Amino acid sequence: MSKKNYYLKKDSKSGEIVYMEFDKIKGYNITPKSEVYDAIKVDKIVFINPSFSEKIIKKKIDIKIRKLLRELKSIDEDDDSSSADGIRQTLMEAERLKLNIIKNYCKYLGINYQTLTLKKIQIIINQLRIKLYNTMNRKKNIFDNLFYLDEEEYRGRRR
Repeated sequence: MSKKNYYLKKDSKSGEIVYMEFDKIKGYNITPKSEVYDAIKVDKIVFINPSFSEKIIKKKIDIKIRKLLRELKSIDEDDDSSSADGIRQTLMEAERLKLNIIKNYCKYLGINYQTLTLKKIQIIINQLRIKLYNTMNRKKNIFDNLFYLDEEEYRGRRR
């Protein structure tokens, strides 16, 4: 038995129900996260209206950018205890978001919003790279200083 999916729509003029094949409809696909028991199970939702799908994607991207900015702010505030692993993880998330926008969301977003968002993400990536470089450089300087002090102890006075 083949599993077929259908799109149901009630025609506003005549009041009859129109059936369409779900697989042939093109639009923005999402899978809902919440599961409601005692109801119809929904595996996939397709948004056909381009303006509505653009609004959903913009909201999704803005939430992720705000999260990255909060993490960058917490890294800036906790300058002494910021670890390189946390900075690397945030950097990877930012780069992943950038690639995701380029790969998946380009066809739904306008050119202006797309370029503006990619510039924002690139600024965040640059700041994270600078923080990572400074953290690694600071650790290297501390290690070099300790090594230098150990050498001076072994040298001592020579006659």
